[in-house]
Amino acid sequence: MRGMSEKRIYRIGLIVERSRAFGRELCEGVIGYAQERPDWEVYFVDAADLRRREVRVRMDGFVARVTSDKMAGLLASTGRPVVDLYYERPHHGFAIVKTRHETVGALAAEHFLDRRFTNFAYCPYGGGRTSAYCRTSFIRRLRRAGYGCSVYSLGREIAYDIDGSNLPSDRIAPPRDSRRLGKWLASLPKPVAVFTPGDLRAWQVVDTCRATGIDVPHEVAVLGLDNDVIICGSSKPMLSSVDPNTREIGRVAAETLAGMMERGIPARPVVRQVAPSGVVARASSETAPVEPPWLSDALVYIQRNARHGISASDVFKALSRSHTSVTRAFRETLGITVQGEIARTRICEAKRLLATTELSVTRIAKMAGFMSLSYFLQAFSAATGTAPGAWRADLRERRGPSRQA
Repeated sequence: MRGMSEKRIYRIGLIVERSRAFGRELCEGVIGYAQERPDWEVYFVDAADLRRREVRVRMDGFVARVTSDKMAGLLASTGRPVVDLYYERPHHGFAIVKTRHETVGALAAEHFLDRRFTNFAYCPYGGGRTSAYCRTSFIRRLRRAGYGCSVYSLGREIAYDIDGSNLPSDRIAPPRDSRRLGKWLASLPKPVAVFTPGDLRAWQVVDTCRATGIDVPHEVAVLGLDNDVIICGSSKPMLSSVDPNTREIGRVAAETLAGMMERGIPARPVVRQVAPSGVVARASSETAPVEPPWLSDALVYIQRNARHGISASDVFKALSRSHTSVTRAFRETLGITVQGEIARTRICEAKRLLATTELSVTRIAKMAGFMSLSYFLQAFSAATGTAPGAWRADLRERRGPSRQA
């Protein structure tokens, strides 16, 4: 009707690659938030668009994977708020939303420690900030457990690719440093657990192992990052991966941008971190470095099924071995009973859920495989010396706030 003021519409420029799962899931998180906001219109913008001033000034804000100083300068020149999901170099008017990388590295280390590995290696990719953050936290967690870590030294021939549109691009293919990578993998003490901060690099590690006759996962267990189902699924064996909770990162980015557009750009940069969802275990790390082989199979069976309410008798049945022989092997080799290992695995799962979700303690007890809340509380306190809620609160205090202003 005439005389009524028109409702404000916010035009959002989304500069995120859509060629791979990580970028698409970021977009899904942003779009999911935008669908709840009738005053939002989202436009996909690429490098060519960004160079056009009329496109830049038409937007009210940006969510972007900022990959260069040039891109950052173009965005900063608009005076509009920007939420950066990649570059992490502070500019006035920029906020940063990213994965909590220290949790990624810790989860990776705990995934392998839970499987009783004693040899560890880290294979970086591209030399970027994500790689450095994950390396630091992975090694720190291993040192706390009393272990060292071999680190692959990157050469000039391998780097994280930025394509012609100035956005990250992943091509599933053997790496340019395959010969040197193969020599490094062959030199590692076996069995060894290898973490790499990207599913493409993890795929390359597995592919290089196959080409050089190294068995995955029994000689080299491999864990990636991003949980890209296409890359993980195309690997033989399929890749285990840390799920960075990408859709939530996109949603938090959209929420952050909304606040900046509606309340103004804060005087100090905003940094928000999103905890990863956890490790998605697949065949590339489903092993345990113990002998005889059937004992390793038993541990893998427990890892897969502890949360489903199994008992020691289920393990004996799955192995088609006697109660006596299995019990003796567990005690002599692992220093624990079969039921004790099931309980330990459930406690590890409960810790993961406490660390990476907001689920209630009651819900976590059920998801981890405990038959009752009271039994979970008793078992958790016996294992850790504290109640689940207090353990979660202490962990968060040690990690520090997820948002810095």
